[in-house]
Amino acid sequence: MQEPKARAIGSLEAFFEKNWIPVICWHHFDELIRYPEMQVVANRIAFLKSLPQVAWISSSMGSNDLGSIVDLFDAEVKEIVIAKDIERGDLVSSVREHLVRYGTPAQITTLDDWEELRPLLMANRARQQEVASIVHVENRSDDKVRIVSLNKAKPKDRASRERFIKRYAVDIEQDLKLRGDRRLRDSAGTARKFTSSIAENIEEMCARNVSPLEAFATQFDVPMSDISNETTLAEFKQIARRRRLLRGTSSRLGLELEAIWPTLRYAKIPSEIIQAQIRRARKSVPRTSGSDLGDDYLTCLAPYVDAIVVDKRTHEFLNQCTRRDPVFSGMVGFFTRAATYESLPQALAPLAPIEG
Repeated sequence: MQEPKARAIGSLEAFFEKNWIPVICWHHFDELIRYPEMQVVANRIAFLKSLPQVAWISSSMGSNDLGSIVDLFDAEVKEIVIAKDIERGDLVSSVREHLVRYGTPAQITTLDDWEELRPLLMANRARQQEVASIVHVENRSDDKVRIVSLNKAKPKDRASRERFIKRYAVDIEQDLKLRGDRRLRDSAGTARKFTSSIAENIEEMCARNVSPLEAFATQFDVPMSDISNETTLAEFKQIARRRRLLRGTSSRLGLELEAIWPTLRYAKIPSEIIQAQIRRARKSVPRTSGSDLGDDYLTCLAPYVDAIVVDKRTHEFLNQCTRRDPVFSGMVGFFTRAATYESLPQALAPLAPIEG
């Protein structure tokens, strides 16, 4: 038996002896099977299946399928809609009850489908690198500016708008080369795709026969009733993002967005708060990686498990966020970092395990 594998098994045996149960979700699975060598992936899945017991985040597609951040967000929204004034502790308990399953790895059907799923996930790796890179470098606007100032802006002609987009694409390309994922193959192409979507939005807004502010709000699906004279661009983007996410969730849950929007407009949705804070902290690092998206999603499990183990960088982000925001601190609970399997027991020692 190879020495690293032997050490891992020994550490996990000690882990289980203390009544700890590892928790997995779709994003763990995604990371495990995207390794280039098929045999390594097969060994990883076999090792995972050999564990005596696991917990997993279940999918809305079936309790024995691995769930993702989408399933977690949907579950949070559903609980908030059912009980409009639900306390955070009750929300967490209810989501955990409906989403977390316990059993043997053999019960998880997703693990049996890894060979069919692997090509899709491998192909998605480049897309994740693009998305993470754009999220990291895109910050050209003054988020403190008030949205109502749009009505005072002088409209530009089409030629001027096109020149702006071309300059913007060049700037984004340079930023991607300096701060984007190092594995990004086509910075110029990524910049063009991103700025093309911006250009399409601008042209559609210009075609609307309404005020610039109304055109902007309509284009990004933000109700005018949610905009005041004090609404900043940053606040506008938060509203637009939440409504975009909720459009998908409301469809999956069989609900009407406008019917649930008053309840969810200001709701404290744990996974959204955690992602927003982590990504804010991540802006300080020189470069990003496509795997950062998965790290952000995994961190959102924090309220629903007893402990999360993260890498060094994410651990620092969590420390920053807990110092800055008491709500965030109370939400994530215990977190630690461990570089190896052997260091897991020591890392988890401050959080006493349940005695058998």
